[in-house]
Amino acid sequence: MRENNECSLDNQVRCKEWFFDYVVNQKQMVAAIFSAKDFKVEFLTENAEEILGVSRESILEDVRNLIQLGVTVEDINPQKEDMVKKLPVGGKMEAETLEVKNPKTGESRFFRGSISHTDMDQSDRFLLVWGDITEEVRQRRQMQEMIEVANAANAAKTNFLANMSHDFRTPMNAITNFNLLIAKNSDNPQKVRDYTHKIGLACQNLLSLLNDVLDMSKIESGKAEINHEEFALGLLLEEVNSVVAFQAKAKQIDYQVHSGGMQQDMFVGDKKRINEVLVNILGNAVKYTPNGGKVDFTVDEVRKDSGDFWDVRFTVKDNGIGMSREFQQRMFDAFSREERAETAGIQGTGLGMAIAKNLVQMMGGTISVESEEGKGSTFYVTIRLQGIKQDQGDFWQNHGIHRMLIIDDDMAECEKIQTAVKDTNVEVFFCTSGYRAIRLIEAGDADNRGFEVIILGMQIRSISCFELARFIKNKSLMPKPIIILLTDDWEEIAEEARDAGIYDFLQTPFFLSTFQQLMEDILNRTSINSDKNKKILEGMRFLAAEDNDINADILCELMSMEGAKVERATNGQEVVEMFERAEPGYYDMILLDIHMPVMNGYQAAAAIRKLDKEEAKTIPIIAMTANAYADDVHKAIESGMNAHLSKPIDMKAVETTIISLKTNMQST
Repeated sequence: MRENNECSLDNQVRCKEWFFDYVVNQKQMVAAIFSAKDFKVEFLTENAEEILGVSRESILEDVRNLIQLGVTVEDINPQKEDMVKKLPVGGKMEAETLEVKNPKTGESRFFRGSISHTDMDQSDRFLLVWGDITEEVRQRRQMQEMIEVANAANAAKTNFLANMSHDFRTPMNAITNFNLLIAKNSDNPQKVRDYTHKIGLACQNLLSLLNDVLDMSKIESGKAEINHEEFALGLLLEEVNSVVAFQAKAKQIDYQVHSGGMQQDMFVGDKKRINEVLVNILGNAVKYTPNGGKVDFTVDEVRKDSGDFWDVRFTVKDNGIGMSREFQQRMFDAFSREERAETAGIQGTGLGMAIAKNLVQMMGGTISVESEEGKGSTFYVTIRLQGIKQDQGDFWQNHGIHRMLIIDDDMAECEKIQTAVKDTNVEVFFCTSGYRAIRLIEAGDADNRGFEVIILGMQIRSISCFELARFIKNKSLMPKPIIILLTDDWEEIAEEARDAGIYDFLQTPFFLSTFQQLMEDILNRTSINSDKNKKILEGMRFLAAEDNDINADILCELMSMEGAKVERATNGQEVVEMFERAEPGYYDMILLDIHMPVMNGYQAAAAIRKLDKEEAKTIPIIAMTANAYADDVHKAIESGMNAHLSKPIDMKAVETTIISLKTNMQST
């Protein structure tokens, strides 16, 4: 009987030991019992060395070799030797989180620790228990980081909405109040013109803010697309400079554009996106440069060894307020704006640079910045683009341009122009002196080999550019040359220049594409001026679908000012029915809004193309919509439309598109 009892006790002990080991291993616990007198360990769990990376012998020798491994993370009172000694019998001290670094692996683990003072068999003993909470700590820290990120995002969006509210209200306030001033001063044409001009500027500001918000939304949703189409770098820069130069002039900023000897002008890429990036960066340079400052915009290119690819580099340097080092680290983050005394009152969404960086990266390029507070900033944008050989065809021959004279004090600029037109079969002469130019012009006239085009720089030797232009204008030359001025400030001198006989101007740097377009404009203008009283859209009839009454009134009024008649439909279904009922040739073109009731613009265009009517396949259809993204243009073309124009309506763009479609129809 006694033997059975002893056997039963042994089994219970073994079961308890097995259960203890199981719990310890499952919970990754380390436990030790040590003496209060000499800190020698009497019991230590088998897993201590494996978990902590300290030899079992050193812990058994002195438990303090284990205790000193634990560094308290969140506790006020760490587990120290003197505190352990002072712990009364029955007392317990705890550490919520201990960080223990394994000296062998370098890995950190976290434990919840406790030391209890107990009286075992009438002798002082301490029980140390460390329970592994590594996963709990990591999850807690991840959660805290997520909360901090979410709070930062919420704070950023709150600031963004506050800024947007202010920035949207500023131009809206201008529009509202200038509108009231127009009503009160309707009998004063000069004031009305001034107020309408300022309303136009406020509208441009409002549209720019709206585009920033929509662009960022498009990028973050992954719906932004990059187009790959041929474009002329010169025409791109002309568009950019027309915007930036106006802004710079308003602040009396010295805005200079330079080129590093451009060899290639035609590329494949997304012209609209590059324009957006450059206007954003240059706009900021002007915005954050005080009145009277300076902004330099430099363009250069390097041909890569493989294929027809070029690295086109845009550099924007200003001497404005600069940026702190801390802000430079986050300036490309959405909603990020540096709040300083110098930036107070400067409007912005905090989205511009985030958009610029995203677009540059989407195009496979790079963007970087160097800046110092109080000394200005320099931005570098490099985009690799495929070069396209520009096919000149018979443009110059067809327009009767065989010889050209360049007169400029800057010899380097003359050589750049000569290099740019070397493949056009146009004979180019250049000189730096006005009197030398007169001798060349007279000699050419005497030999019946005059100049069809003369390009004047603002600075020439011995005589002013305007005096030279008047001499050429008053002299009976055959052919009568077209005189063009190289200048970046045409508005200030336009009246004097035209009086002197100068037709138009070119901005530097010189690009063949801008020069060719200018020549086309001048020649077309000359032919149009032969009938000055005729309006561009005179006699044309348009069918327009527009469900918004105000937008419809504006469109009808603008079109009638150019001699056109507009008949309106209020939805897509109505425009299809009106076109179907009309006599052949009644409408010249169709203008379609996209967002309309009953049938939208895409559906209406597709329905018109399917009609059993002779004109249904050929009548030009133009989308006139607020849907302004590249994929919106693709949708318009795929639905059967011929062109896409974005709102707000730009009458110059409308006229250009209509004339282009009309010319194409006549040629076919």
